[in-house]
Amino acid sequence: MRMGTVIGRVTLSVRSKKYIGERLLLTLPWKTDTFGGAQKHDPAIVVYDQLGAGVGQQIAISEGREAACPFEKPTPVDAYCAALVDEIFYKE
Repeated sequence: MRMGTVIGRVTLSVRSKKYIGERLLLTLPWKTDTFGGAQKHDPAIVVYDQLGAGVGQQIAISEGREAACPFEKPTPVDAYCAALVDEIFYKE
C-alpha cells in the first residue's frame, strides 16, 4: 500500500459494465522523499474510488491483486482507494 494525492477525476465516454457507478481518480503516488516535504512523485495513476475522495485529498492506494479483493466478482482494477487519510505523522 502506498500514499497518494488526488489531482483530478477521470471521465469515460465508453466503459465496461463492471464499472457502473464508479469514480476514477487521477492520483500522484508519493515517493519516500515526499514524507520529508519534498515535492517528488511517481507518474500519475488512475485509482478506483468508492469512498468519495476529492481533489487534493491524501489517500492510501492498494495496487495489484489486492486492489481487486474488495469486489465479490472479478473486476479489472489495478489500483483501489483503500483509505482517506486525515493526518500524517512522520519522523526521520
